[in-house]
Amino acid sequence: MYTSGSTAKPKGVMLSHQNLVSNAQAVLQYMQLTPEDRVLCVLPFYYIYGTSLLYTHFAAGGSVVIENRFAYPNVALDTLEKTAASGFAGVPSTFAILLTKSTLRRRVFPSLRYVTQAGGAMAPALQKEVAEAFQPARLFIMYGCTEAAPRLTYLEPEALPLKWGSIGKAVPGVEVIVADERGNRLPPGKTGEIAARGPNIMMGYWKDPQATAEAIRNGWYFTGDLGREDEEGYLFVVGRSKDMIKTAGNSVSAQEIEEVLMELEGVSEAAVIGIPDAILGEGIKVFVVPKPGRALDPEAIKAKLKIRLPVFKQPAWIEVRDDLPKSVAGKVLKTILRDEACSSLG
Repeated sequence: MYTSGSTAKPKGVMLSHQNLVSNAQAVLQYMQLTPEDRVLCVLPFYYIYGTSLLYTHFAAGGSVVIENRFAYPNVALDTLEKTAASGFAGVPSTFAILLTKSTLRRRVFPSLRYVTQAGGAMAPALQKEVAEAFQPARLFIMYGCTEAAPRLTYLEPEALPLKWGSIGKAVPGVEVIVADERGNRLPPGKTGEIAARGPNIMMGYWKDPQATAEAIRNGWYFTGDLGREDEEGYLFVVGRSKDMIKTAGNSVSAQEIEEVLMELEGVSEAAVIGIPDAILGEGIKVFVVPKPGRALDPEAIKAKLKIRLPVFKQPAWIEVRDDLPKSVAGKVLKTILRDEACSSLG
């Protein structure tokens, strides 16, 4: 299967039968899936998250309802109701769309038992809205990647109100740590790269031994995500190592700024990138999408960010857009945003 290519060129990931089966068994265990479960799938099956819905529910003896009309979100919600689905899964943009462009908040889903989110970091502000909109269904925040077939961690719904923003702990049978450059486990509170090992980790990248050697070192798969662990063992993603902005000698996490933007009134979606700057090395550019019926003023946003962020994390540019470029799986394509921003600079 191929990686999504949201921040770099897609790579072919070689997954064995054991990789997929072991991860399915782990998901069945913590999700407590049964033959009675029925998940509504709006994600494509060539995307590992969509594939995992297929094989985990089939392994449980359950069923999958395929809904390929998510361009009309209310139609998807109608299907959720009519089929009495017990599960629903999405990436952050899936939920942002439902919250702003559908009648989700006015509906009740009596058969819905669980909602799962993966496919990229979801800002705590959005997590809270999703949990409220779908209650009493349980919201599972999950983390993983194609290379892990795909699940690495999950946050149990009961811990969500105490650990907003956390990706939880390792799934059964898998080890996940925050490591330094040599692969040593870092103590709580320290930021390092998230690394994992277990029977779900890929065999390697298709016809790319160099990339495989860079990703799998000393028996650990290094995800490329930066994270930290708290005193109770819960993990938090700080950002992608490839999504760090080097500005004025400082390393700034795009995700940190995005989470602050998502807390501002009227903001539906946000993306942050670094673009070349002759003085700073990289300047920070923000893209925001307003909620329906709302107008966003770049200068007003800048003023609010000055209160929330230190000087070196404040954006030089803010662009208001109707939408953000996304893959078919719903991931924001920052490569396109970067190309467009650089082209505008000449």
